[in-house]
Amino acid sequence: MRRSGGYTSCAQQHAPSRSPTSASVLSPAVENVKETTYYDDLGVKPNATQEELKKAYRKLALKYHLDKNPNEEEKFKQISQAYEVLSDAKKRELYDKGGEQAIKEGGAGGGFGSPMDIFDMFFGGRGRMQRERSGKNVVHQFSVTLEDLYNGATRKLALQKNVICDKCEG
Repeated sequence: MRRSGGYTSCAQQHAPSRSPTSASVLSPAVENVKETTYYDDLGVKPNATQEELKKAYRKLALKYHLDKNPNEEEKFKQISQAYEVLSDAKKRELYDKGGEQAIKEGGAGGGFGSPMDIFDMFFGGRGRMQRERSGKNVVHQFSVTLEDLYNGATRKLALQKNVICDKCEG
């Protein structure tokens, strides 16, 4: 098969094609993207689908997670910020039209408190924003004998604790 002065390979002839309508619905038009820094951070093209973004983020988040690479905190923050913006359709559109400056001016205040919240959302954690707050430590003095300590005696302590009702938050 001949195409504009050159030959195409068998792989090119039989490669699956995407209809223009489905590609434009899934991702923004490449020519309208003002800045590609976030796409570069995730290693994807500006026309990447949500699934491609998610896959790229998961791979990089595992690679640069602070537990594995404590010296790569800045890189982890970059990829988390990029994913936070690009995974949200409104923020992504804003970013594609005006770059990072448009995100800052547009007040896209994000639903994540830290990069770890995004990571926790993907990998089973509940996220820091949803974690229950722990109360103050309770300190109480007991009088025990040396014999009780040696034998492992137990004592009961009754405490009163105020809790917030889940239903009425009162």
